[in-house]
Amino acid sequence: MVRRVSLVLSIVIIVFAAAAALMRVAAAPSAGRAAAERLGIAYPAVIAHRGASYLAPEATAPAYILARDLGADFLEMDVQRTSDGVLIAYHDDTFERTTDVAERFPSRAKNPVADFTLAEVKSLDAGSWFNARFPDRARPSYRGLRVLTLDEVVAIASAARRTLGLYIESKNPEAYPGIEHEIIKALAARGWLDPRKVIFQSFSRDSLEAFAKAAPAVPRTYLVDEKMEKETGWKGLVAAAAEIGTGIGPVGYVAFPWNLGRAHREGLIVHVYTVNAPWQFSVLNFFGADGFFSDRCDLLMEYYGRKPAAAAVDILEKFKY
Repeated sequence: MVRRVSLVLSIVIIVFAAAAALMRVAAAPSAGRAAAERLGIAYPAVIAHRGASYLAPEATAPAYILARDLGADFLEMDVQRTSDGVLIAYHDDTFERTTDVAERFPSRAKNPVADFTLAEVKSLDAGSWFNARFPDRARPSYRGLRVLTLDEVVAIASAARRTLGLYIESKNPEAYPGIEHEIIKALAARGWLDPRKVIFQSFSRDSLEAFAKAAPAVPRTYLVDEKMEKETGWKGLVAAAAEIGTGIGPVGYVAFPWNLGRAHREGLIVHVYTVNAPWQFSVLNFFGADGFFSDRCDLLMEYYGRKPAAAAVDILEKFKY
């Protein structure tokens, strides 16, 4: 009986080991590393999703300063345009979720970002919501934080004492004709239109094509969600990504090793979003991911064995947050 149980367990172990080996082969991780090296992109990449957005209000100065000084490879942002033509770093279609727009402009609370001037945007409190929702991470200094312009995020990145990149998404580009050229112009004016410093990203093929035409040397990542994968199929999405860019950014739910392997074999890098738990890092890294968009850049660095230059609390106190 003992010998039978031992035999069964041995067979199970062998089957699992074989399956794991096949998944690694399917993922072709060495091809992903080669693609990152060819493009000069950090491997594996720590991409701070809207900054260190678990520890500070997303896309605000302390979130980006934290991510910068903790040692993230990229500061990630979504770029939109105000009604008076200023580029700002903001994710949502409206200001409802992360500002006091309902109090400041109650009749316009549900209006799109593009309906507000920069002065109106700068009057919004973009930090108090975080204290209310996450009291365990709340700080008095987060009250009254402001939405940042693209130039302000670039200034934060420029103060880094090491190599640091910007991962810039054209958010809702169909609502902002020409925004790709404006982003490129703004980066060029600050000396940041550099393929070693910037990656463009978008869910829009048209937007990525606009980036490609205006700044062909800058890497581009085609973002992919579950709906896109269901409607187009992974093969078609990879083909499109290879045609218009240098990478693909799938949501974690479709980041299977055979999918990542197909992308790798097309010469693409694969950065998976939005991944925040150590067990997820482990699984998706095994599946072949070349890096992650994460709210927890602190944990991701720890997972990769990279020691932060300073503790988060010390960084916040240094900059009076």
